[in-house]
Amino acid sequence: MEKPVTLILGLGQLTGEAVARRFCDAGHSVLACDPQMKRVERVADTLRDRAIVQHEELHTKIGLKNCIAAAVEAYGKVDHIVSVPPLAPDMPLDGLDVEAFEKLQMRALRGAILTLQLFDKHIARRVEEAGDTMGRRAQLGSVTFVLSLSARQVNEGDFADSVVQNSILGVVRAGAVELAPKRIRTNAICALRPRAESTEVKWLKKRTPLGRASLGDEIAETALFLSQPSSAIITGETIVMDGGRSNLSGIIETDD
Repeated sequence: MEKPVTLILGLGQLTGEAVARRFCDAGHSVLACDPQMKRVERVADTLRDRAIVQHEELHTKIGLKNCIAAAVEAYGKVDHIVSVPPLAPDMPLDGLDVEAFEKLQMRALRGAILTLQLFDKHIARRVEEAGDTMGRRAQLGSVTFVLSLSARQVNEGDFADSVVQNSILGVVRAGAVELAPKRIRTNAICALRPRAESTEVKWLKKRTPLGRASLGDEIAETALFLSQPSSAIITGETIVMDGGRSNLSGIIETDD
């Protein structure tokens, strides 16, 4: 049976690497791209010959075209994309540099929109070349965006990240409607991503019933589920991985 091919756009601090490793374990051919060379070198060294890892800009058409082209050259196609947009730096509303914020948001929005556009064109070319052999599939492709929890739940001082991540969530919802007739599914995972685990432990325990951030492996497992044919009816949805926080009223009293 032909291996599925997954393209990972963005490695994040830990998440993209965990996604790449899990998809490799599940039998996917994997190519991962990131604009930061240090991350590329680290993950390439970690995964070694299990996946291809390369340096590319992920907010430009040429950069994203290069990512898809590299996957096609190596594996012949792309079946799934997992996009891990960067987290915005701390930029509270008070004193916000609007011009800097506009650049930040436009890069994120451009990357998300171009990802859907270019993947749509790739799938269309594959359908044209393959004809009826692809026409019987329940799904022809999936795109999953891994966003921070601030896309759904706002904390004071997280103005920039909340607005940027929420705007990508809008792309997910609108893109799901546009692409559903073509059997391309678009979903999101909103998770307290792992960087918070080491910097906000006390805060997490007071606000989160499970007392911790999402693990990279947990996010990766959820992304894998959203790529599988068994989830072919799911599109335009957001899976929230917040350790029960959205159900909590107030804070949890702790010994410290």
